[in-house]
Amino acid sequence: VDIPIGQCDVIDWQVKGRSFSFKSAWEAIRAPHPEVPWAKIVWFPGAIPKHTFCLWLTFHRAHNTMDKMQRLGFVQSSQCPFNCGQDESLNHLFFECSFTKAVWSKVLKLNKCPVPAVWSWESMATWAMGRTKGTQFHRWMRRLGLAASIYHCWRERNNRVFKQSATSPSQVLDLITFDVGRKSATCHNILDSPTNRAIVDNWCIDECIFRSAV
Repeated sequence: VDIPIGQCDVIDWQVKGRSFSFKSAWEAIRAPHPEVPWAKIVWFPGAIPKHTFCLWLTFHRAHNTMDKMQRLGFVQSSQCPFNCGQDESLNHLFFECSFTKAVWSKVLKLNKCPVPAVWSWESMATWAMGRTKGTQFHRWMRRLGLAASIYHCWRERNNRVFKQSATSPSQVLDLITFDVGRKSATCHNILDSPTNRAIVDNWCIDECIFRSAV
């Protein structure tokens, strides 16, 4: 191979005729996988990043709950940190536990959702895939509320395990309503329907997010 002398090296990136971008580089090296059915529940416009990551871990069943830690030999007891007398598993934590159930039931009420018959995470995931997808404001609020509930319940759980610090369900709900209310306040041009107005009133969101009457 003849190598020209006295010329500068040039780095060139060509994949399918396209110039370099971080997106094209990632698409070229990653292994393709079909989209999971819950992808749009986790990743959506307006999502709160730290809530999104925690919800993503939940769908992957990746949280180190006490039942996992006991099987690995890291703890002797798998008892739920919320002192409900049950063993902690993902299904129990989200939302069979009396503490987290109290939080989640309030969030469902704020979003005008019926109380479920079964409270396990498997049941909630099925509900989310059927009742939170879509571009409508009330469905967007359901996704936002679910992610916030998962994040703050998990954070409260960790505070109890690692910091011996505990708060009440109402205090956890206050954190959720603050995060969801602040994010939803950035919305605009929302359809002024009875359902949307009820949700806005429940979350104490300013009515300025509604579409102006023509």
